[in-house]
Amino acid sequence: MLTKDLSNDAYHAHPAISKSGLDLIARSPAHYAYRAPKEPSRAMEIGTAIHTALLEPERYASEYQVVDCEDRRASIYKEAVKIHGSERVLTRAEADKITGMSASVQGNPHAQALLKHDFASFEVSIITKDPETGVDVKCRFDLLAGNKALDLKKTQDARPDSFAKSVANYRYMVQAAFYSDVYRWETGEELEAFGFLVVEEEMPHASAIYVLDDMALDYGRMLYRKELNLYADCLDTGVWPSVDQTPQILSLPNWVYKEVV
Repeated sequence: MLTKDLSNDAYHAHPAISKSGLDLIARSPAHYAYRAPKEPSRAMEIGTAIHTALLEPERYASEYQVVDCEDRRASIYKEAVKIHGSERVLTRAEADKITGMSASVQGNPHAQALLKHDFASFEVSIITKDPETGVDVKCRFDLLAGNKALDLKKTQDARPDSFAKSVANYRYMVQAAFYSDVYRWETGEELEAFGFLVVEEEMPHASAIYVLDDMALDYGRMLYRKELNLYADCLDTGVWPSVDQTPQILSLPNWVYKEVV
């Protein structure tokens, strides 16, 4: 199933495994099986607002309320939250940051070529089956423009070397490979490209688009394949192991010793 009509809540409620689920499997199957429901944090609410503003500015303008205060403890902010909900109310400082990020993306011609594409679709969900194991999998594209995909990432530093570290730390190579393959499983077509639209949170809100090279994609594919197979085995056996409990010798990381050399 490929659809633009699935709400964010409905998508997250579906039991198929996603990239974030695979991240937990990578830590241990037990961390996935016994995960606790997460209450939306303010950072998550702001992240959603940023996505809406940058990808769907008309919806952002109609759905979000900006309160002329700098502090969420202000009475005017609390009153607005009672009416609209905290996820739809922004302080002036929060809104100004989002406006700056939006302006940066609007000034990026490569981003605009995709955002204004004749066949651009936002928040596209795919729920399908992994052909190797038969388990249900899911992903949600920020943007599909024809057969090109774009995922929005806010960051502290949009320079290539810095974002490459974020790719490794947050396993974005797994996302790129997994999303590309899920798209192919459902549609029978290959994505021409899966790119990351990177925007800095602080001024001057530098923005860039990065597409991972083949080596990074192959590594991401190897990782998700291992984790997806492990997930399928756990479903079959009903056993969700945690970390290895065998006593082990532990070494300190190398950087500790470099500090005293």
